[in-house]
Amino acid sequence: MKRILLLFIVPFSLLGQTIDYNRIILPENLSSISFEEKLVQLAWKNQPTGKELLQNVKMYGREKKLASLSWLDNLTGTFNANQFTLDPTSDVLNRSAFYPKYNFSLRVTFGTFFLTPIQTKIANDRIITGEHQVNQLKISLRSQVLSNLELFMVRYKVFRLRDRMKEDFLVLYRDAEKKFSNGEIKLDQYQLASQAYYGQAEAVISASSLFKQTKIALEALIGLQLEDIQGYDEILSRLESEIRLE
Repeated sequence: MKRILLLFIVPFSLLGQTIDYNRIILPENLSSISFEEKLVQLAWKNQPTGKELLQNVKMYGREKKLASLSWLDNLTGTFNANQFTLDPTSDVLNRSAFYPKYNFSLRVTFGTFFLTPIQTKIANDRIITGEHQVNQLKISLRSQVLSNLELFMVRYKVFRLRDRMKEDFLVLYRDAEKKFSNGEIKLDQYQLASQAYYGQAEAVISASSLFKQTKIALEALIGLQLEDIQGYDEILSRLESEIRLE
């Protein structure tokens, strides 16, 4: 019986869980946020596509207002300006009765009752669709930023580790070079040390290139250089400490 209850309780509890899009992109008025969240904020703030979608939502709101007020097209009013309306004292023969000052008319059509609500509903649907597009971009952009940041940190650590190993290979290479000059080792031993060093130097160049490419991609998302963002130096320091621990 308990298993049956759990089968019903768990799905219904999940149905109540919805996304808070203010947590996907944190509001700018928050004073203390992590470096990761700051990058997501900047990416959203500087994303042209996001600005376009938000502008579309505003436009759809104006279209809805326009649709809801379309019935006013059936209401007309005129003002008659003539000798008698401007100077009633000159109307000794009461001719102003044939020249009224104001004329109002209201034309009621079937469209007033049927088309206007439908047009308003369509405009409202566009607003909802536009808001969904905005929220979808928020989710996608957050994923892209955090994924690129994770790749950036991994490639930074790989680059730094390879660069550190290069220094070790350089020491071995110079030692082998010295010993070969003194006749202490043979040519093939010297060549092995040389190949090991230059192989590691090549690996450092590749790792450096991959790191820089990831940095460029991340900066393209946020619209700023990482060096200009507060907390970047702390991130690099943290990565350096993690490398030392590893």
